[in-house]
Amino acid sequence: MKGPSGTDAHVHPVAAAAGTPPLWTVQMFRGLAALMVVIGHSQTAMAGVVERSGGEFARSTLLPWGAGVDLFFVISGFIMVHASARLFGKPGARAEFLRRRLVRIAPLYWLVTTAFLLLLAAATLKGGDRFPQPLAILASYAFVPFDTRGDGGLFPVYDLGWTLNYEMFFYALLALVVAWPRHRALAAVAVMLAALVLIGAWIPAGSALWFWTRPIIVDFGLGIGVGALMAGGTILPRAARIALAVTGAVLLIADPLHVFGGPTGHTVANAWPRVLLAGVPVAAMLAAAVLGREPAMPRPLLPLGRVGDASYSLYLLHPFALIAVEKAAQKSASVAAAPGWLLVAVTVALAILLALAGYRWIERPLTAALGHHVAHPRPARTIAAAE
Repeated sequence: MKGPSGTDAHVHPVAAAAGTPPLWTVQMFRGLAALMVVIGHSQTAMAGVVERSGGEFARSTLLPWGAGVDLFFVISGFIMVHASARLFGKPGARAEFLRRRLVRIAPLYWLVTTAFLLLLAAATLKGGDRFPQPLAILASYAFVPFDTRGDGGLFPVYDLGWTLNYEMFFYALLALVVAWPRHRALAAVAVMLAALVLIGAWIPAGSALWFWTRPIIVDFGLGIGVGALMAGGTILPRAARIALAVTGAVLLIADPLHVFGGPTGHTVANAWPRVLLAGVPVAAMLAAAVLGREPAMPRPLLPLGRVGDASYSLYLLHPFALIAVEKAAQKSASVAAAPGWLLVAVTVALAILLALAGYRWIERPLTAALGHHVAHPRPARTIAAAE
């Protein structure tokens, strides 16, 4: 779900270097992944609104909405191969890679977490939600899984950050070997992911190590595999790409084991069924998209590409749209009595608008400014003078 080679990752379509054709299909996959998560969460939230007003709401099962996370993880593994093309085998690659990832991921997440903590503080003062303990807050900012709510669930203060706890762990693994030649580095990451999952089978639930060894980390490895094939020049015949895309889409939509068909608000286990029925199908669809000539961006799909640009903002900011609509329903009987799907549509539209604004006015300038500052720090004398 995150960026290409530069620190300002979502400003341009995915490309590893100058002259490389932009990967519009990957950008559209990003947009699709974010929208799947937003639509899934919106349905859950609006179902609560409708039921509190005495109505009924039937969730759509058109897509396994939670599989948007798996799509994000597979894309992340792919992009790390594609975007690190100039780093593999280079001196200093480890520090450069970590700098890029931290600048790209951490600032917006920390900003959103801080905003959410302020809302929690206000709610706590009014006798609402309990404010998290300091250790839970510290763990959230540090991307370390922690039982924030005391119910055994390893979620950060800002729930959505659980995916970033996996992302940052994956980046740490890749950073260990990014200075090696590409084929050795990718093979080493694949071995580490496999070994961690095997070790995880023997680790009791409830710890950070258990969290980081769930089979869902294989999703990153699937993306790495697609990236390695592309980097190696693999080109699939058109018929094979179509077959991969159709097979992946059918398996994903069918969800034969009903991995994503649990009760409203049910958290999907990050276990092997999820990998096999979400990670593998979306990896097949990604391979179909990139292992051949990149098509021109169709004009009707340009808006989805724009959503792909803002996918990180959309992922992190959409809960604020949910909160806004839920608060409006609490204060207005007409809003609370509105049809469930109208509420979902309004929530998704509001989330997209919020994300586009957040991307333009917060994420993009913040990432660019920090990336430039870290890459080109001022001399100590200049900094002292400024202070």
